[in-house]
Amino acid sequence: MKMSKAAMLAFFSLTLVLGTRFDPALGQTDQDFKRWKAEVASYKVWLDKRGANGTRVWMRIDSTRRPHKLYVAEGFYEMTQPERIEFIEMWSRYLAGHPKKYALLDIYDATTQKHIGEFGWGGYKLY
Repeated sequence: MKMSKAAMLAFFSLTLVLGTRFDPALGQTDQDFKRWKAEVASYKVWLDKRGANGTRVWMRIDSTRRPHKLYVAEGFYEMTQPERIEFIEMWSRYLAGHPKKYALLDIYDATTQKHIGEFGWGGYKLY
């Protein structure tokens, strides 16, 4: 579909007037990115409360390779199944950097260093 130069000029001048950059291919604006960044930052605060200095649900994350290795502690085993799923999904979204996207995770026990589960294309699995 061809657009006339006048229509293209009107479209780009309208986006400048509105004060937002718009990516026509993705349909995303600066406000979207700012909102996503704020939401992902809130995930970090939520996760820090459950870390080594909080309720000890997780001890550390190893992001040197993919999938990420998440080392969980005794607090993880005390959680209910829905709480565990929410926790793992929160980590996955935080690592992906987007509230609607997920990163792959391997779940390890922090004391034994054994692989105990995963979160990925097949969902959440605990062995």
